Amino acid sequence: MTIPVLKEVNIDPYTDYDALSSAASFLDTMQFSKVKTRYTKGTDWTALSLRGYSDDCLNILKPGVLKSGVNESAKLQDTFLRKENALKPVNEILKKIPAEFERVRFMSLKAGTIIGKHTDKIDKDIGFEIGKIIRLHIPIRTHSKVEFSVWDKRDKITFLMVEGKYYYTDVTKPHSVVNNSKIDRIHLVVDCYCNAILKGLVLGDTR
Repeated sequence: MTIPVLKEVNIDPYTDYDALSSAASFLDTMQFSKVKTRYTKGTDWTALSLRGYSDDCLNILKPGVLKSGVNESAKLQDTFLRKENALKPVNEILKKIPAEFERVRFMSLKAGTIIGKHTDKIDKDIGFEIGKIIRLHIPIRTHSKVEFSVWDKRDKITFLMVEGKYYYTDVTKPHSVVNNSKIDRIHLVVDCYCNAILKGLVLGDTR
């Protein structure tokens, strides 16, 4: 079995772009939490929880990762954002994914900024075995000048992701993002518990 490092997943894309634009505009009104990393500056890269280990949407962390301080007994739960009318398109996007979810976050990268080359190996739950976590990215707002790159050994693979489409990324491999646009990029990042159906969609042919 050859596991891809970056590819579009065989799930019908969400194509109501006006609704996605409205969802992004709503998110622009929200306060986001800084992502704990040394690969960006200041608050260039931020996130907000739709589902996480707290009912607080500003709590984007999980137990046992990056000295988060999140109690090991903390339970996964939706935040109030799951019921926000403006985010109905996001719920429609999630319905198309045949899996149970761990964390679900909105991740924003400011215009004109980058996320440096890094891996997410620190999260030991990520993997392609049944029950491990497969991470999907669905752009809510993006631009043709936003480049998502993953390195497969020495080969650099770069995607220009499209709003409403589903992408698998092997985040245990080095990856980076460059936002050369004048807009803040927002991705819905969905951590899915791997099952046979989702695994098949990731390994199958792209549309």
